[in-house]
Amino acid sequence: MLMKQRVEEMEKEAAKLREMQEAAEKASESGVSGGAPMDTEEDKTAADNRSIYVGNVDYSATPEDIQAHFQACGTINRVTILCDKFTGHPKGYAYVEFAEPEHVDAAVTMDNSLFKGRLIKAVTAADTAGATVAIRHTQEGGEAMLSNAVKRWPRLMSTRTGASAASASKAAPPPPAHKAKPASSEPQRRPPVQPRPYPFALNPIRIEPTATLPPERVLKGKGVMEYVKDTLPNARRKAVADRLFGRNSPQRVPIGSVLTVQQEHAPTQFTGVLLDVRRRGPATSFLLRNIVQRTGVEVRFFVYSPHIKDIKINSRARGTRRAKLYYLRDSPEKMNAIASGRAR
Repeated sequence: MLMKQRVEEMEKEAAKLREMQEAAEKASESGVSGGAPMDTEEDKTAADNRSIYVGNVDYSATPEDIQAHFQACGTINRVTILCDKFTGHPKGYAYVEFAEPEHVDAAVTMDNSLFKGRLIKAVTAADTAGATVAIRHTQEGGEAMLSNAVKRWPRLMSTRTGASAASASKAAPPPPAHKAKPASSEPQRRPPVQPRPYPFALNPIRIEPTATLPPERVLKGKGVMEYVKDTLPNARRKAVADRLFGRNSPQRVPIGSVLTVQQEHAPTQFTGVLLDVRRRGPATSFLLRNIVQRTGVEVRFFVYSPHIKDIKINSRARGTRRAKLYYLRDSPEKMNAIASGRAR
């Protein structure tokens, strides 16, 4: 029974191979009759002179990635990544064809450059002993190899099938199970897989600049500080600074008010009396003072600091005429009165 099953499987494989052979012959006939004319030797030589060989390429690299890497060298016609004809996976090297031969010299200077974590090899296609021509016709060569293999395989399978059938008809009673031998010691072979064409980039990649230039007046050196004050700070913090500490803001915090500042680091929260405000654009700051265990403690906060989470107003001062309240350093009782909210 095992021998008959084996013979049937081999016959099915031979039939499949005959179908593949017929399909390959039809494809080759249609390609010869309706295909485009082959390139002349002069065209191939000119293409080789405009091409470079790129080795040690990452297997995950795409033609677009390689084209972007060599884009600064000149206009690129196409990028071809050679793939294995059986698995279809990249082999780790590629060919880049430029529009002009002068671009090849600039591309060769990128030898041993870093690409996707690897040091790639960039040499002219002429140094690779005509490998560019063979790669350009990889698909045709793969089809020819497949056709030859398909032609040889049915004859081999038919020979094995006849021998197996003859041996099965003349076979003696099967020996004991412990002395049984396999029908064939050779492993089952599979027909070669037709190579898949690998896509290559047809259009060059154009990277447009995204950064916006400052006004022409600033480029000439006029109004640089005003431009920096408007563009450098964060928009949200700038709005808080203009609202609480701006000179002309109606919600401006007067000197002598009690504020609470929350930070990301220690001290995470500090409450004190506002002694002064220094308006220095992005370096705007304010000074808070409080009495901690009968000791005066002062902390200066910068409004645009990324460590400040929030600024709360506990009480607003009224009737303060001075711009600085440094005299509170010598009057602890007045500090206590301000903190408790009593009239001063």
